[in-house]
Amino acid sequence: MVEVRGVHYRVNDAHILRDVSVAFRPGRFNVILGPNGAGKSTLLKVATGLLAPTEGEVRFDGRDLRELGADTLARRRAVLSQHVELAFPLSVQDVVLMGRYPHYRRVPTARDRDIVDRALAIVDMTHKRAQAYPTLSGGEQQKVQLARVLAQIWNYDAPDGDKVLFLDEPTSSLDVHYQLHLLDVARELLGFHCTVIAVLHDLNVALQYGDAFVVLEDGRVAEATDDPNLISASLLERVFKVRARRLTDPESGDTFWRFRL
Repeated sequence: MVEVRGVHYRVNDAHILRDVSVAFRPGRFNVILGPNGAGKSTLLKVATGLLAPTEGEVRFDGRDLRELGADTLARRRAVLSQHVELAFPLSVQDVVLMGRYPHYRRVPTARDRDIVDRALAIVDMTHKRAQAYPTLSGGEQQKVQLARVLAQIWNYDAPDGDKVLFLDEPTSSLDVHYQLHLLDVARELLGFHCTVIAVLHDLNVALQYGDAFVVLEDGRVAEATDDPNLISASLLERVFKVRARRLTDPESGDTFWRFRL
């Protein structure tokens, strides 16, 4: 379990997070929601250990995050952000192999290379394994980055403890096909001793994929629930400053939100 306890995060006089306490559900797809400036990405970075809170603590399976070494963390959790810039024209397979760095010393083993092959197959990029990463389209680059983090916390054939995948608005620059493919792969990880914690902008996509939800407002937790019905129109209207209406798809029976100013 990843647990954030009484976390504050300040930059000079700006309070980004204010007394945030939340326990992310293990083995579930957790979604962090909120408007721009609510503190979503900051909360994610604090939970990963990439940022140190001004006050409070983060715990992994009951242990203070600060007690875990960098190598241990790198084997337990991986982070996929919106876009990753690479200064060198590495091949696709070499970029994915970067995810295995915490697992070997000098030379990758046959198992490391096998995991790279499998991760590329999952994201349907095997045919471009030798291509230079910078020559790929934006959507293809994000698929390669997804393969990299999959390789980092690989847990498919030989589970070696629970892993956590953090997604920081990973679909914001992708078309619908790439968005759904990425989130489908992330959700598949739940069956392999993995927890997903994601920052998503689109509430309807979040409801489609999420199991548990944290709504932030001005750096505070406005709602934390695993019942999407508790995400009410009044809450959304207050937090996002829009008018919200819940509708039902007549064919599937699924609910979705429609917004207007």
